[in-house]
Amino acid sequence: MGYPFQAADRSGTLWDPALRVGQAYVALAREAGELHGMPTGLTENERLGGSDVDLAVFQQFTQGLYDRYCSTNNVVLHGLLRGLLLPSIVMLEKGGGSITRAPEEEDGLLEDLDSYVRAMWEG
Repeated sequence: MGYPFQAADRSGTLWDPALRVGQAYVALAREAGELHGMPTGLTENERLGGSDVDLAVFQQFTQGLYDRYCSTNNVVLHGLLRGLLLPSIVMLEKGGGSITRAPEEEDGLLEDLDSYVRAMWEG
């Protein structure tokens, strides 16, 4: 059983992980959103058993997390945010969105992005 993340406008599936993986992602996103005062753009979709993603709001959420990541040199915070940011960026890009990057501040964040794209769509 999966946990599909569907674009709220029904333009497509952004990710369809295993049930527990999807639930873990949503739980982490909600807590990060609350902690940083940002809506996530994720809404439970009882019909599909997953989440609808408001891409405009989700883009702001992902940008906010990225900016927070880039604003600190704290290695522990980098590690905590990285696990949420990479799948968020993959879903956002799958939905046609993007973040404004500051490569000089990323500290290698996106080095594994291609691996995430493959893992999220091939496995």
